[in-house]
Amino acid sequence: MKNIYKIILSTLLVFVVGFGVGYLVSFSKENSILNKDLKNLHPIRLNSSSYKFINPLLVNANVTANESTRFSGLKNKISDLINQEKSHGLNRASVFLSDLNQGEWIGVNEKEKYQPASMFKVVVMIAYFRGSEQVPGLLDKKLTYTKDIDNLLKNIPLDDQTSLQVGSSYTIDELVNKMIVDSDNGAKDLLMNQIDASFFKSLFSILGLPPFNSDTQLLLSPRQYSLFFRLIYNATFLDGDLSEKALGLLSKTTFNDGLVAGVPAGTVVSHKFGLYDTTKNNQITDIQLHDCGIVYYKTTPYFLCVMTDGNNLTELQNTIKNISSLVYKNYQSNQ
Repeated sequence: MKNIYKIILSTLLVFVVGFGVGYLVSFSKENSILNKDLKNLHPIRLNSSSYKFINPLLVNANVTANESTRFSGLKNKISDLINQEKSHGLNRASVFLSDLNQGEWIGVNEKEKYQPASMFKVVVMIAYFRGSEQVPGLLDKKLTYTKDIDNLLKNIPLDDQTSLQVGSSYTIDELVNKMIVDSDNGAKDLLMNQIDASFFKSLFSILGLPPFNSDTQLLLSPRQYSLFFRLIYNATFLDGDLSEKALGLLSKTTFNDGLVAGVPAGTVVSHKFGLYDTTKNNQITDIQLHDCGIVYYKTTPYFLCVMTDGNNLTELQNTIKNISSLVYKNYQSNQ
């Protein structure tokens, strides 16, 4: 009888061990296949012909935040170019590139922070467009450009550019247009004068950015700034029509010496530039120039953000142009 029990127990043990090993091998194999399949998934988008500038996100199936190996060669070329430009007045440069439909990205010093300067105007536009969804007719409301705002503007170097006339009234829609297309600082200041800082605090919190504080200097990296453009392109924060309108305005930006200069004429680019300088004894000692936006390359639009710091504005423009050209040619060669 004892021998029979031993045989039964031995048989059960072999069965359990065999089943366990088989299960683990099978699970490991299936898990490997599943992970491989997941890595091939991309964001699922609307792809509607109704929109020219946006592509609403339906489902985000991305499972990794890692850099793309597809762009590794391009990353090395960008790094080499930045090192070469340092002999022409460039102190530092940071780049963030993201394929908007595939979700792949690369960065070069992409976490370094700079003064966003006029690029913050995109955030102001988002604020008013969001407000118009909640308050019908908001964009038709008129604001008056005052002497006080004009005086404050004229006291800040490089910020005194405005076409607004003291005492004249403009609709919020007109002001947003001037602020984005012409980078009008009078329009920006008038709009900012009406916004509660709590909106920016809330938006920065939603996006996982450092806390917004209007009393301290705002610094953002190219990778952080990309979130605002993705917010618009994905139509996940503003409705489709307003997101489309926002990128439509950004495609009319009059600054053409950065990203636009590096792509073929006629290429649609929805972007915003920023210019910030540091002065000492009335002398400019440091210049920051940035240009970030969406390049609509055929059916594969990509977001490119280049932030630079140096002592020669022309050379900084050339750095941005050359990086933009490098990225565009890389897309051409991979078609």
